[in-house]
Amino acid sequence: MAPRIVDLTRVIRPTGADAERKFVVNIHDALAEIPGKERPAGEWYVMSDVALMNHVGTHIEMPFHCLKEGADLAQVPVEQLCGEAVILDLTGAEAEFGVTLEQVQAAAQAAGGVRPGDIAFGRMGPTKYFSSAGLAWLVEQGIKLMGVDSGGVELSHDTTHANVNHLLLFRAGIPLIENLTNLGSLTKSRVQVYALPVPVSGLDAFPLRVIAVE
Repeated sequence: MAPRIVDLTRVIRPTGADAERKFVVNIHDALAEIPGKERPAGEWYVMSDVALMNHVGTHIEMPFHCLKEGADLAQVPVEQLCGEAVILDLTGAEAEFGVTLEQVQAAAQAAGGVRPGDIAFGRMGPTKYFSSAGLAWLVEQGIKLMGVDSGGVELSHDTTHANVNHLLLFRAGIPLIENLTNLGSLTKSRVQVYALPVPVSGLDAFPLRVIAVE
């Protein structure tokens, strides 16, 4: 049987220049940069300038996002971005201060457990983020990459912007993927994942393509 490939990446729609999370595409006639060349009738030959907020769409955040000495996009080993992923179904989890430790452990047990070296993807429900205890438990299990199909993992009730949950991951060297999609299309709780951003030196985050193979 051929493997089934599921795209976990949200399509980015270009925005206007004043958007908070902008992704502006300016299309140019590529031949304008080549003196003496003329475009044959009907030919389409363009290049584009792109101006963006790097935390847009399905994107990966590196430790450098919150840690000055943390790894950036060019420093993450490619082996950390590929491998077996456990899919945690948290669609039924509701909690006032983030998905609880008990809810995370129950989802992990239902998925067959979390193993050292796993990628962990959270399919979130009404509660879109983790309690610190729940996230810390995943870190303790030895995961190498974390992802969610929500806008993040941070504590929504924390008014200090202390980035408590981000730092739980980043201090352990674990990158975070936000805004995944189609986790509900997966039929297995363990899949092979490939999550590959461009390796840009000195950059904390960037959109990426994430696929699952089952």
